[in-house]
Amino acid sequence: MKTLLKMAWLNIWRNKRRTLILLCAMAAGLIGVLFTMGFMQGWMNQMVDNAIMTYEGHVKILGKGFQRNPVIENSMPAMPDVEGILNRDPRVRAWTERLTAQGLLSTPTDSRVVTIVGADPDREPQVSVIGEALRDGEFVSSKEPLKIAIGRTLSEKIKKGLGKKVVLMSQRLDGEIGSAAFRVGGLFDTGSGSYDESTVYISLADARQMLAEGDRVTEITILLHDIKDSEVVAADLARELKERGVEVVTWKDRLPFIVEMIKLSDRFAIPYYALFYIAMAFGIVNTLLMAIGERTHEIGIMLAMGMHRRTLVLLIMLESLFLAILAALAGAGIGWGLVAWFGHRGIDLSAFSAAMEYYGLGHVLYPVLDPGRAAWAVVAMLAVALVFSFYPAARAARLVPVEAIRRAG
Repeated sequence: MKTLLKMAWLNIWRNKRRTLILLCAMAAGLIGVLFTMGFMQGWMNQMVDNAIMTYEGHVKILGKGFQRNPVIENSMPAMPDVEGILNRDPRVRAWTERLTAQGLLSTPTDSRVVTIVGADPDREPQVSVIGEALRDGEFVSSKEPLKIAIGRTLSEKIKKGLGKKVVLMSQRLDGEIGSAAFRVGGLFDTGSGSYDESTVYISLADARQMLAEGDRVTEITILLHDIKDSEVVAADLARELKERGVEVVTWKDRLPFIVEMIKLSDRFAIPYYALFYIAMAFGIVNTLLMAIGERTHEIGIMLAMGMHRRTLVLLIMLESLFLAILAALAGAGIGWGLVAWFGHRGIDLSAFSAAMEYYGLGHVLYPVLDPGRAAWAVVAMLAVALVFSFYPAARAARLVPVEAIRRAG
């Protein structure tokens, strides 16, 4: 076997130019596959992370029916004992209560439909990026009632900056219309223009006074240390709160569009990956057939001297495997390095800012390469090299020694 390996290694370097061209093509294809994987994975990760950190969290406890019909009537009474449950769970990073409703934000010259988020001033910045997203002023505070934080995009649309007065109106729990005048205390920019234009924050105390009697909330939003724990934590909470008449959902339940996007991205990438492997297969077959044509006389002599046809097949398949291994080492090394470099520096996509904002992304994308997917790409490359080398190897093994020697002699 050692002799066979040495022969296979020497054979691939008989025509160095042809071998190097094939190696470069195979490595370039693998680099493209790995970079595409990293780009798509980074895109999906950022879309999920931004949605979770902007508002959704990993897990939510909702009032019964609120997931299907998010109205104030489907709110729930505050549950003080849940604080202990969440604080004791090591998987929970932070949590907050909210009272949300659809409402109307009005100025003397304009009015906008908005989502009103009554937020806990102390807990909200621990669960979402709203604290980091503040560009001017301050977030809402329980010490300063009737202050509102609005998106910078909304501020520009309604032409109301810091210190200006706006009026919020929404339906109360009792069916009446609740309203209050607020002063703009903070402007935020989350990077999602649609969110910043349609969402406003007031303190939880102000929201309760305006919308509902008593300590009611529409949701408890939970941020975990690890997104992978979402389903397990949700199941545990649902079991503990079974008698409370609440719903426990994960980010996947709240963001079905993103879940489908992740599935579709994998499906759309398959044809591209398949194209690379098909091109690689043709390159290997063509190279090996040319090499066999040049070595017909030599192969005839080896067969005439007693080399077993299966040994000849193995020799040619080993040549293909060596080519694939060399290309995989170069392609994986460069591909991984590129993803790591751009993963640190980011890819500036500000030219596509409108589309990026639509998908809830910033202007810079950071590729991420999953080791499992990268390994799959390399293993698939080696497998294709072995499988498609069998055809030229079998053709060589079918040569008749006398005819092969005479044909090339």
